[in-house]
Amino acid sequence: MDGQMNLKQQMIESLEHSIEQAEAKAEELKKPSQKSAAHMRAAECDFWRKKIKEYEEQLKELEDE
Repeated sequence: MDGQMNLKQQMIESLEHSIEQAEAKAEELKKPSQKSAAHMRAAECDFWRKKIKEYEEQLKELEDE
């Protein structure tokens, strides 16, 4: 049981780290850029927002177990 708790805690920490990294990337993409790259940056920002939502859902599931 202790091994499972340790693994679960590692997974939670990993997801929290992934959320932090994705949020930082999304924030970076919000900064002004050249117009030619703006559409691509917006699409990438949307991707990271979706990833953050997925990570948060996984994190909530793990914490609720």
